[in-house]
Amino acid sequence: MTQLRHALLIASAALAACSAEPGANLAPAAGIHIDSIGYYQGPKHELMRDGEAVDSDVSIVEARDGILRLFLSTDDDYDGEPVTVRYTLDGVEELIEVDHVDESAREHRLASTVNLDVPWESATDGVPWSVEVLQERGEGDDGTARWPADGTDELAFDGRDNALRVVVAPFSYENDGSGRLPDLSDEAMERLRLRLKSLYPVSDVELTVRDPEPWNGFLGPGGDGWQAIGFRIFQMREEDGATDDVYYYGMFNPTETVQQFCAGGCLLGVTLLNDSPPDTGSVQLRLAIGVGFDEVVDDTTAHELGHAHGRPHAPCGPPGNLPDGIDPEYPHAGAELGTWAWDVAQERLVDPGENTDIMGYCEDQFVSDYTWERLYDRTQNVNAGLSIEGDLTWDLFSWDGQQVAWQQTLRSAPMAGRMVEVTASRDGQPVPVGARYVGWDHLPGGVLLVPRLGGAPERVAFTLDGEVVVADVP
Repeated sequence: MTQLRHALLIASAALAACSAEPGANLAPAAGIHIDSIGYYQGPKHELMRDGEAVDSDVSIVEARDGILRLFLSTDDDYDGEPVTVRYTLDGVEELIEVDHVDESAREHRLASTVNLDVPWESATDGVPWSVEVLQERGEGDDGTARWPADGTDELAFDGRDNALRVVVAPFSYENDGSGRLPDLSDEAMERLRLRLKSLYPVSDVELTVRDPEPWNGFLGPGGDGWQAIGFRIFQMREEDGATDDVYYYGMFNPTETVQQFCAGGCLLGVTLLNDSPPDTGSVQLRLAIGVGFDEVVDDTTAHELGHAHGRPHAPCGPPGNLPDGIDPEYPHAGAELGTWAWDVAQERLVDPGENTDIMGYCEDQFVSDYTWERLYDRTQNVNAGLSIEGDLTWDLFSWDGQQVAWQQTLRSAPMAGRMVEVTASRDGQPVPVGARYVGWDHLPGGVLLVPRLGGAPERVAFTLDGEVVVADVP
């Protein structure tokens, strides 16, 4: 196993920490109690409370940075003198000297807890560990200054080492003659990568940037022209021969600033909700599009990729602008987070009372315990290569609520969306076919996927949104 490395994350008047040499007379500290222990890779995973192991609902992932936080309290038997906290992970000890223990640790004060950084090299499943609070000539013996009371516990990780892989597909905006591009600098892309890593329950995020492609069509703030660019992302994914676990994100800036673009209201991103089958979604729908303005690109990308992972909206938005398609199972009012969290990229605590879920429309966003778990399930399945696909060829049609147009064929196309009955004509003979329809999240219309059974059809007829539609297949 890789040698464990640890870094102390606190330094304050209350808990001034420094290296401590092992003392010859260290023994359990009197009057000090370990109330709870939390492990944070994002939302808090509680390991122990009041001397009992906790079965947390928050999953933890191998090969991802995190911190252990030790919450202590004292009683009248504590003499106010320095103590030594001894963490032991996989047989490696880390001694932390604490000048004085507060009466009770607080969740919102990082410096009130005794914290140990667990870097990704150490985040391996099944690591034996323990923690104890000691003093020179300590006289505590009730077992509350140690976890576990005897021996070691096991730091069990739920998910294996995995990565979120994203291809940024930028478009140079030629409609106004500017050739404008989003900021694709290494600094901007690294900032985006780290934001995705903070929010997604994965070991790492691998971000690559495709060569920019010119776009001559108009892209309006209300969604005009967006469907066409969405279908271009479909084609790119096919042309590039992307592996199943890769997500494509189309990025463009139709104006110089987000203020110009959104002066009268605007869309920032659009995605086909990839929620069927629920365990994996569809490989072909692992894509999204959105603007690349500096002020909004990081959270817009994270939000839209959330839809591509099958996540509906969380229930939060400005007055009069609550999002459509709210997840009826979201458990926290106002898209609250549900628990404290740790931002692994910025190394900061995230207050659930001051932040809301990334899948809502409110500001100051992070990831809730609920969304973390749903993303965890999807990312584990995607990276395991789990997929529910067929071997058919499918015809893909675009539908904007008024017009339908054939776009392309797909192999192993998605089995996503609601069933739509289609009549496909071949050699003048109509044949009923079960097709699939997936709607855009912020735009009218969507895509219809019609399987080819016995050869290419010449024409298809179906009913969408109450409209009877007939389309030729070239």
